[in-house]
Amino acid sequence: MSTLTKNFSSTFKEQRWVDQISRKFIREVAISISDENPICIFNVPKTITVFKPKAYVPQVIALGPYHHMDPLLYHMERYKISCAKWLFNQTRHFRHENNKFQELLIDKLKKLDPLVRGCYHNYLDFDDDTLFWIFAIDGLFLLNLLHEYFVDREGKKLARDAILSRDLLLLENQIPFVVLSEISSQLNTDEIELLHKMEHYCHENSPLQLSSISSDSCYETSHLHLLDLMYHLIVNNGSSETERSSQYEYQIESASEEIRIDEEDINSARDNIGEITDLAMNFGMGKKILKPLQVIQDIPWDRLLTILGIKLAIDDPKNYEGPLVKEIKIPSVSLLHYYAGIMFKSTNDGLRGLKFVEEEAVLYLPIITLDVNSEVVLRNLVAYETSMNYSCSSYSLSQFVDLISGIIDDAEDAKLLKQNGIIKGDLTNDQIADLFNGMNKVNHYGNKTAMMINEYYKKRPVVKTFKFMKKKLLSLWKVVTQLLTVLVLLLLILYSFCEFYGCSRLLGDGN
Repeated sequence: MSTLTKNFSSTFKEQRWVDQISRKFIREVAISISDENPICIFNVPKTITVFKPKAYVPQVIALGPYHHMDPLLYHMERYKISCAKWLFNQTRHFRHENNKFQELLIDKLKKLDPLVRGCYHNYLDFDDDTLFWIFAIDGLFLLNLLHEYFVDREGKKLARDAILSRDLLLLENQIPFVVLSEISSQLNTDEIELLHKMEHYCHENSPLQLSSISSDSCYETSHLHLLDLMYHLIVNNGSSETERSSQYEYQIESASEEIRIDEEDINSARDNIGEITDLAMNFGMGKKILKPLQVIQDIPWDRLLTILGIKLAIDDPKNYEGPLVKEIKIPSVSLLHYYAGIMFKSTNDGLRGLKFVEEEAVLYLPIITLDVNSEVVLRNLVAYETSMNYSCSSYSLSQFVDLISGIIDDAEDAKLLKQNGIIKGDLTNDQIADLFNGMNKVNHYGNKTAMMINEYYKKRPVVKTFKFMKKKLLSLWKVVTQLLTVLVLLLLILYSFCEFYGCSRLLGDGN
């Protein structure tokens, strides 16, 4: 089977592709595609979506060409057209001119064809008329929603907004800013007003604090779409006196050593004691002799070690059918606080304020507000950062997500961060823990903040003590098992001797 046969479902699509390419080639060669108009709307790779596919695809409404043909989303087409028509008719310039929609809007958008197609990572298998009717309707619909958010100063939201808001911030659901700008200009709305509406929407739906659109740093970058604007408002928030290196010499995997004991070691020792007990029972030994062995076997070693601050490695990849989430190696909030004395404080400087101050033993973290849509927003922001190769920048969102996912292991960790004003919102402690435990590590460069924390943690006296105990305890399991085996063998010999020669008083069975 040829490559073209694999990529296209019919000869018609093949010919359409050839016609489009031949027709646009000369035009696109003449246009300078600068850094201001790069590829910016990607299909999220499976290496990322595999951990939670639903977080990257629209559940209610499709915007743009990637998901337009999804039959599960067709029920919203009539609603989109209704909203688009309403906004179109509200403009004084277009009133009573609906019959000129094609001439006044579609034909204007078609002139942007090379730039618009160039924003998408995948080839768009649509002819010009179909593609720009999609953009016209979806663009008007999005502008209508942004207008509703902007004019509603009291923050009142209809029930539909909570559902739509997560779909509007999906990477695969973005509409290029160049399209929105052109439509807005035809609606007598200037670009600055459009940006302020987009900014307001970002402020309403961002998990992290944002900078202002009016700041000089935000005007340095051409805004490519709604998600891009939110991303840059996040990473440009706050100020920092010192720049951090974008890459580090060491990988985080080798920087941390947690206090962990494999559950297999405990179970192995417990099973050995059980086998010894069964062996003794087969020889008919008295219950009084077996009672101490049973007590040792029944001790809840896992709970005892947890109380001592030693974690059990209970996750067995061999018994897990789904993709295995990988986090950076760093102690949890609870361990850092209780055993290393590290405090957690919030900072209003956003990602730029994220730092660990060893002299104060304080980890400064940006305030993060979580709701039912926050996980989806964070995942798509990180996917966008990764796709645009921003993840190795000085202030990386993925490095922050990797760090907070590493230090939150359970509800107790979430509770501590809540108490210190770092995590806010409506989610419960368990929901917060589940959210971050499902985040797979994305940034493969060393996380300098995590490295500093790990180095500080390893030097704490109590941590050194526990590490010493860990090594000794692991050796002790084998020693205890061997001693118990020898002891039971001696008891068996003694029991057999007494059975043959008669010394029942030694075993306490005499009258």
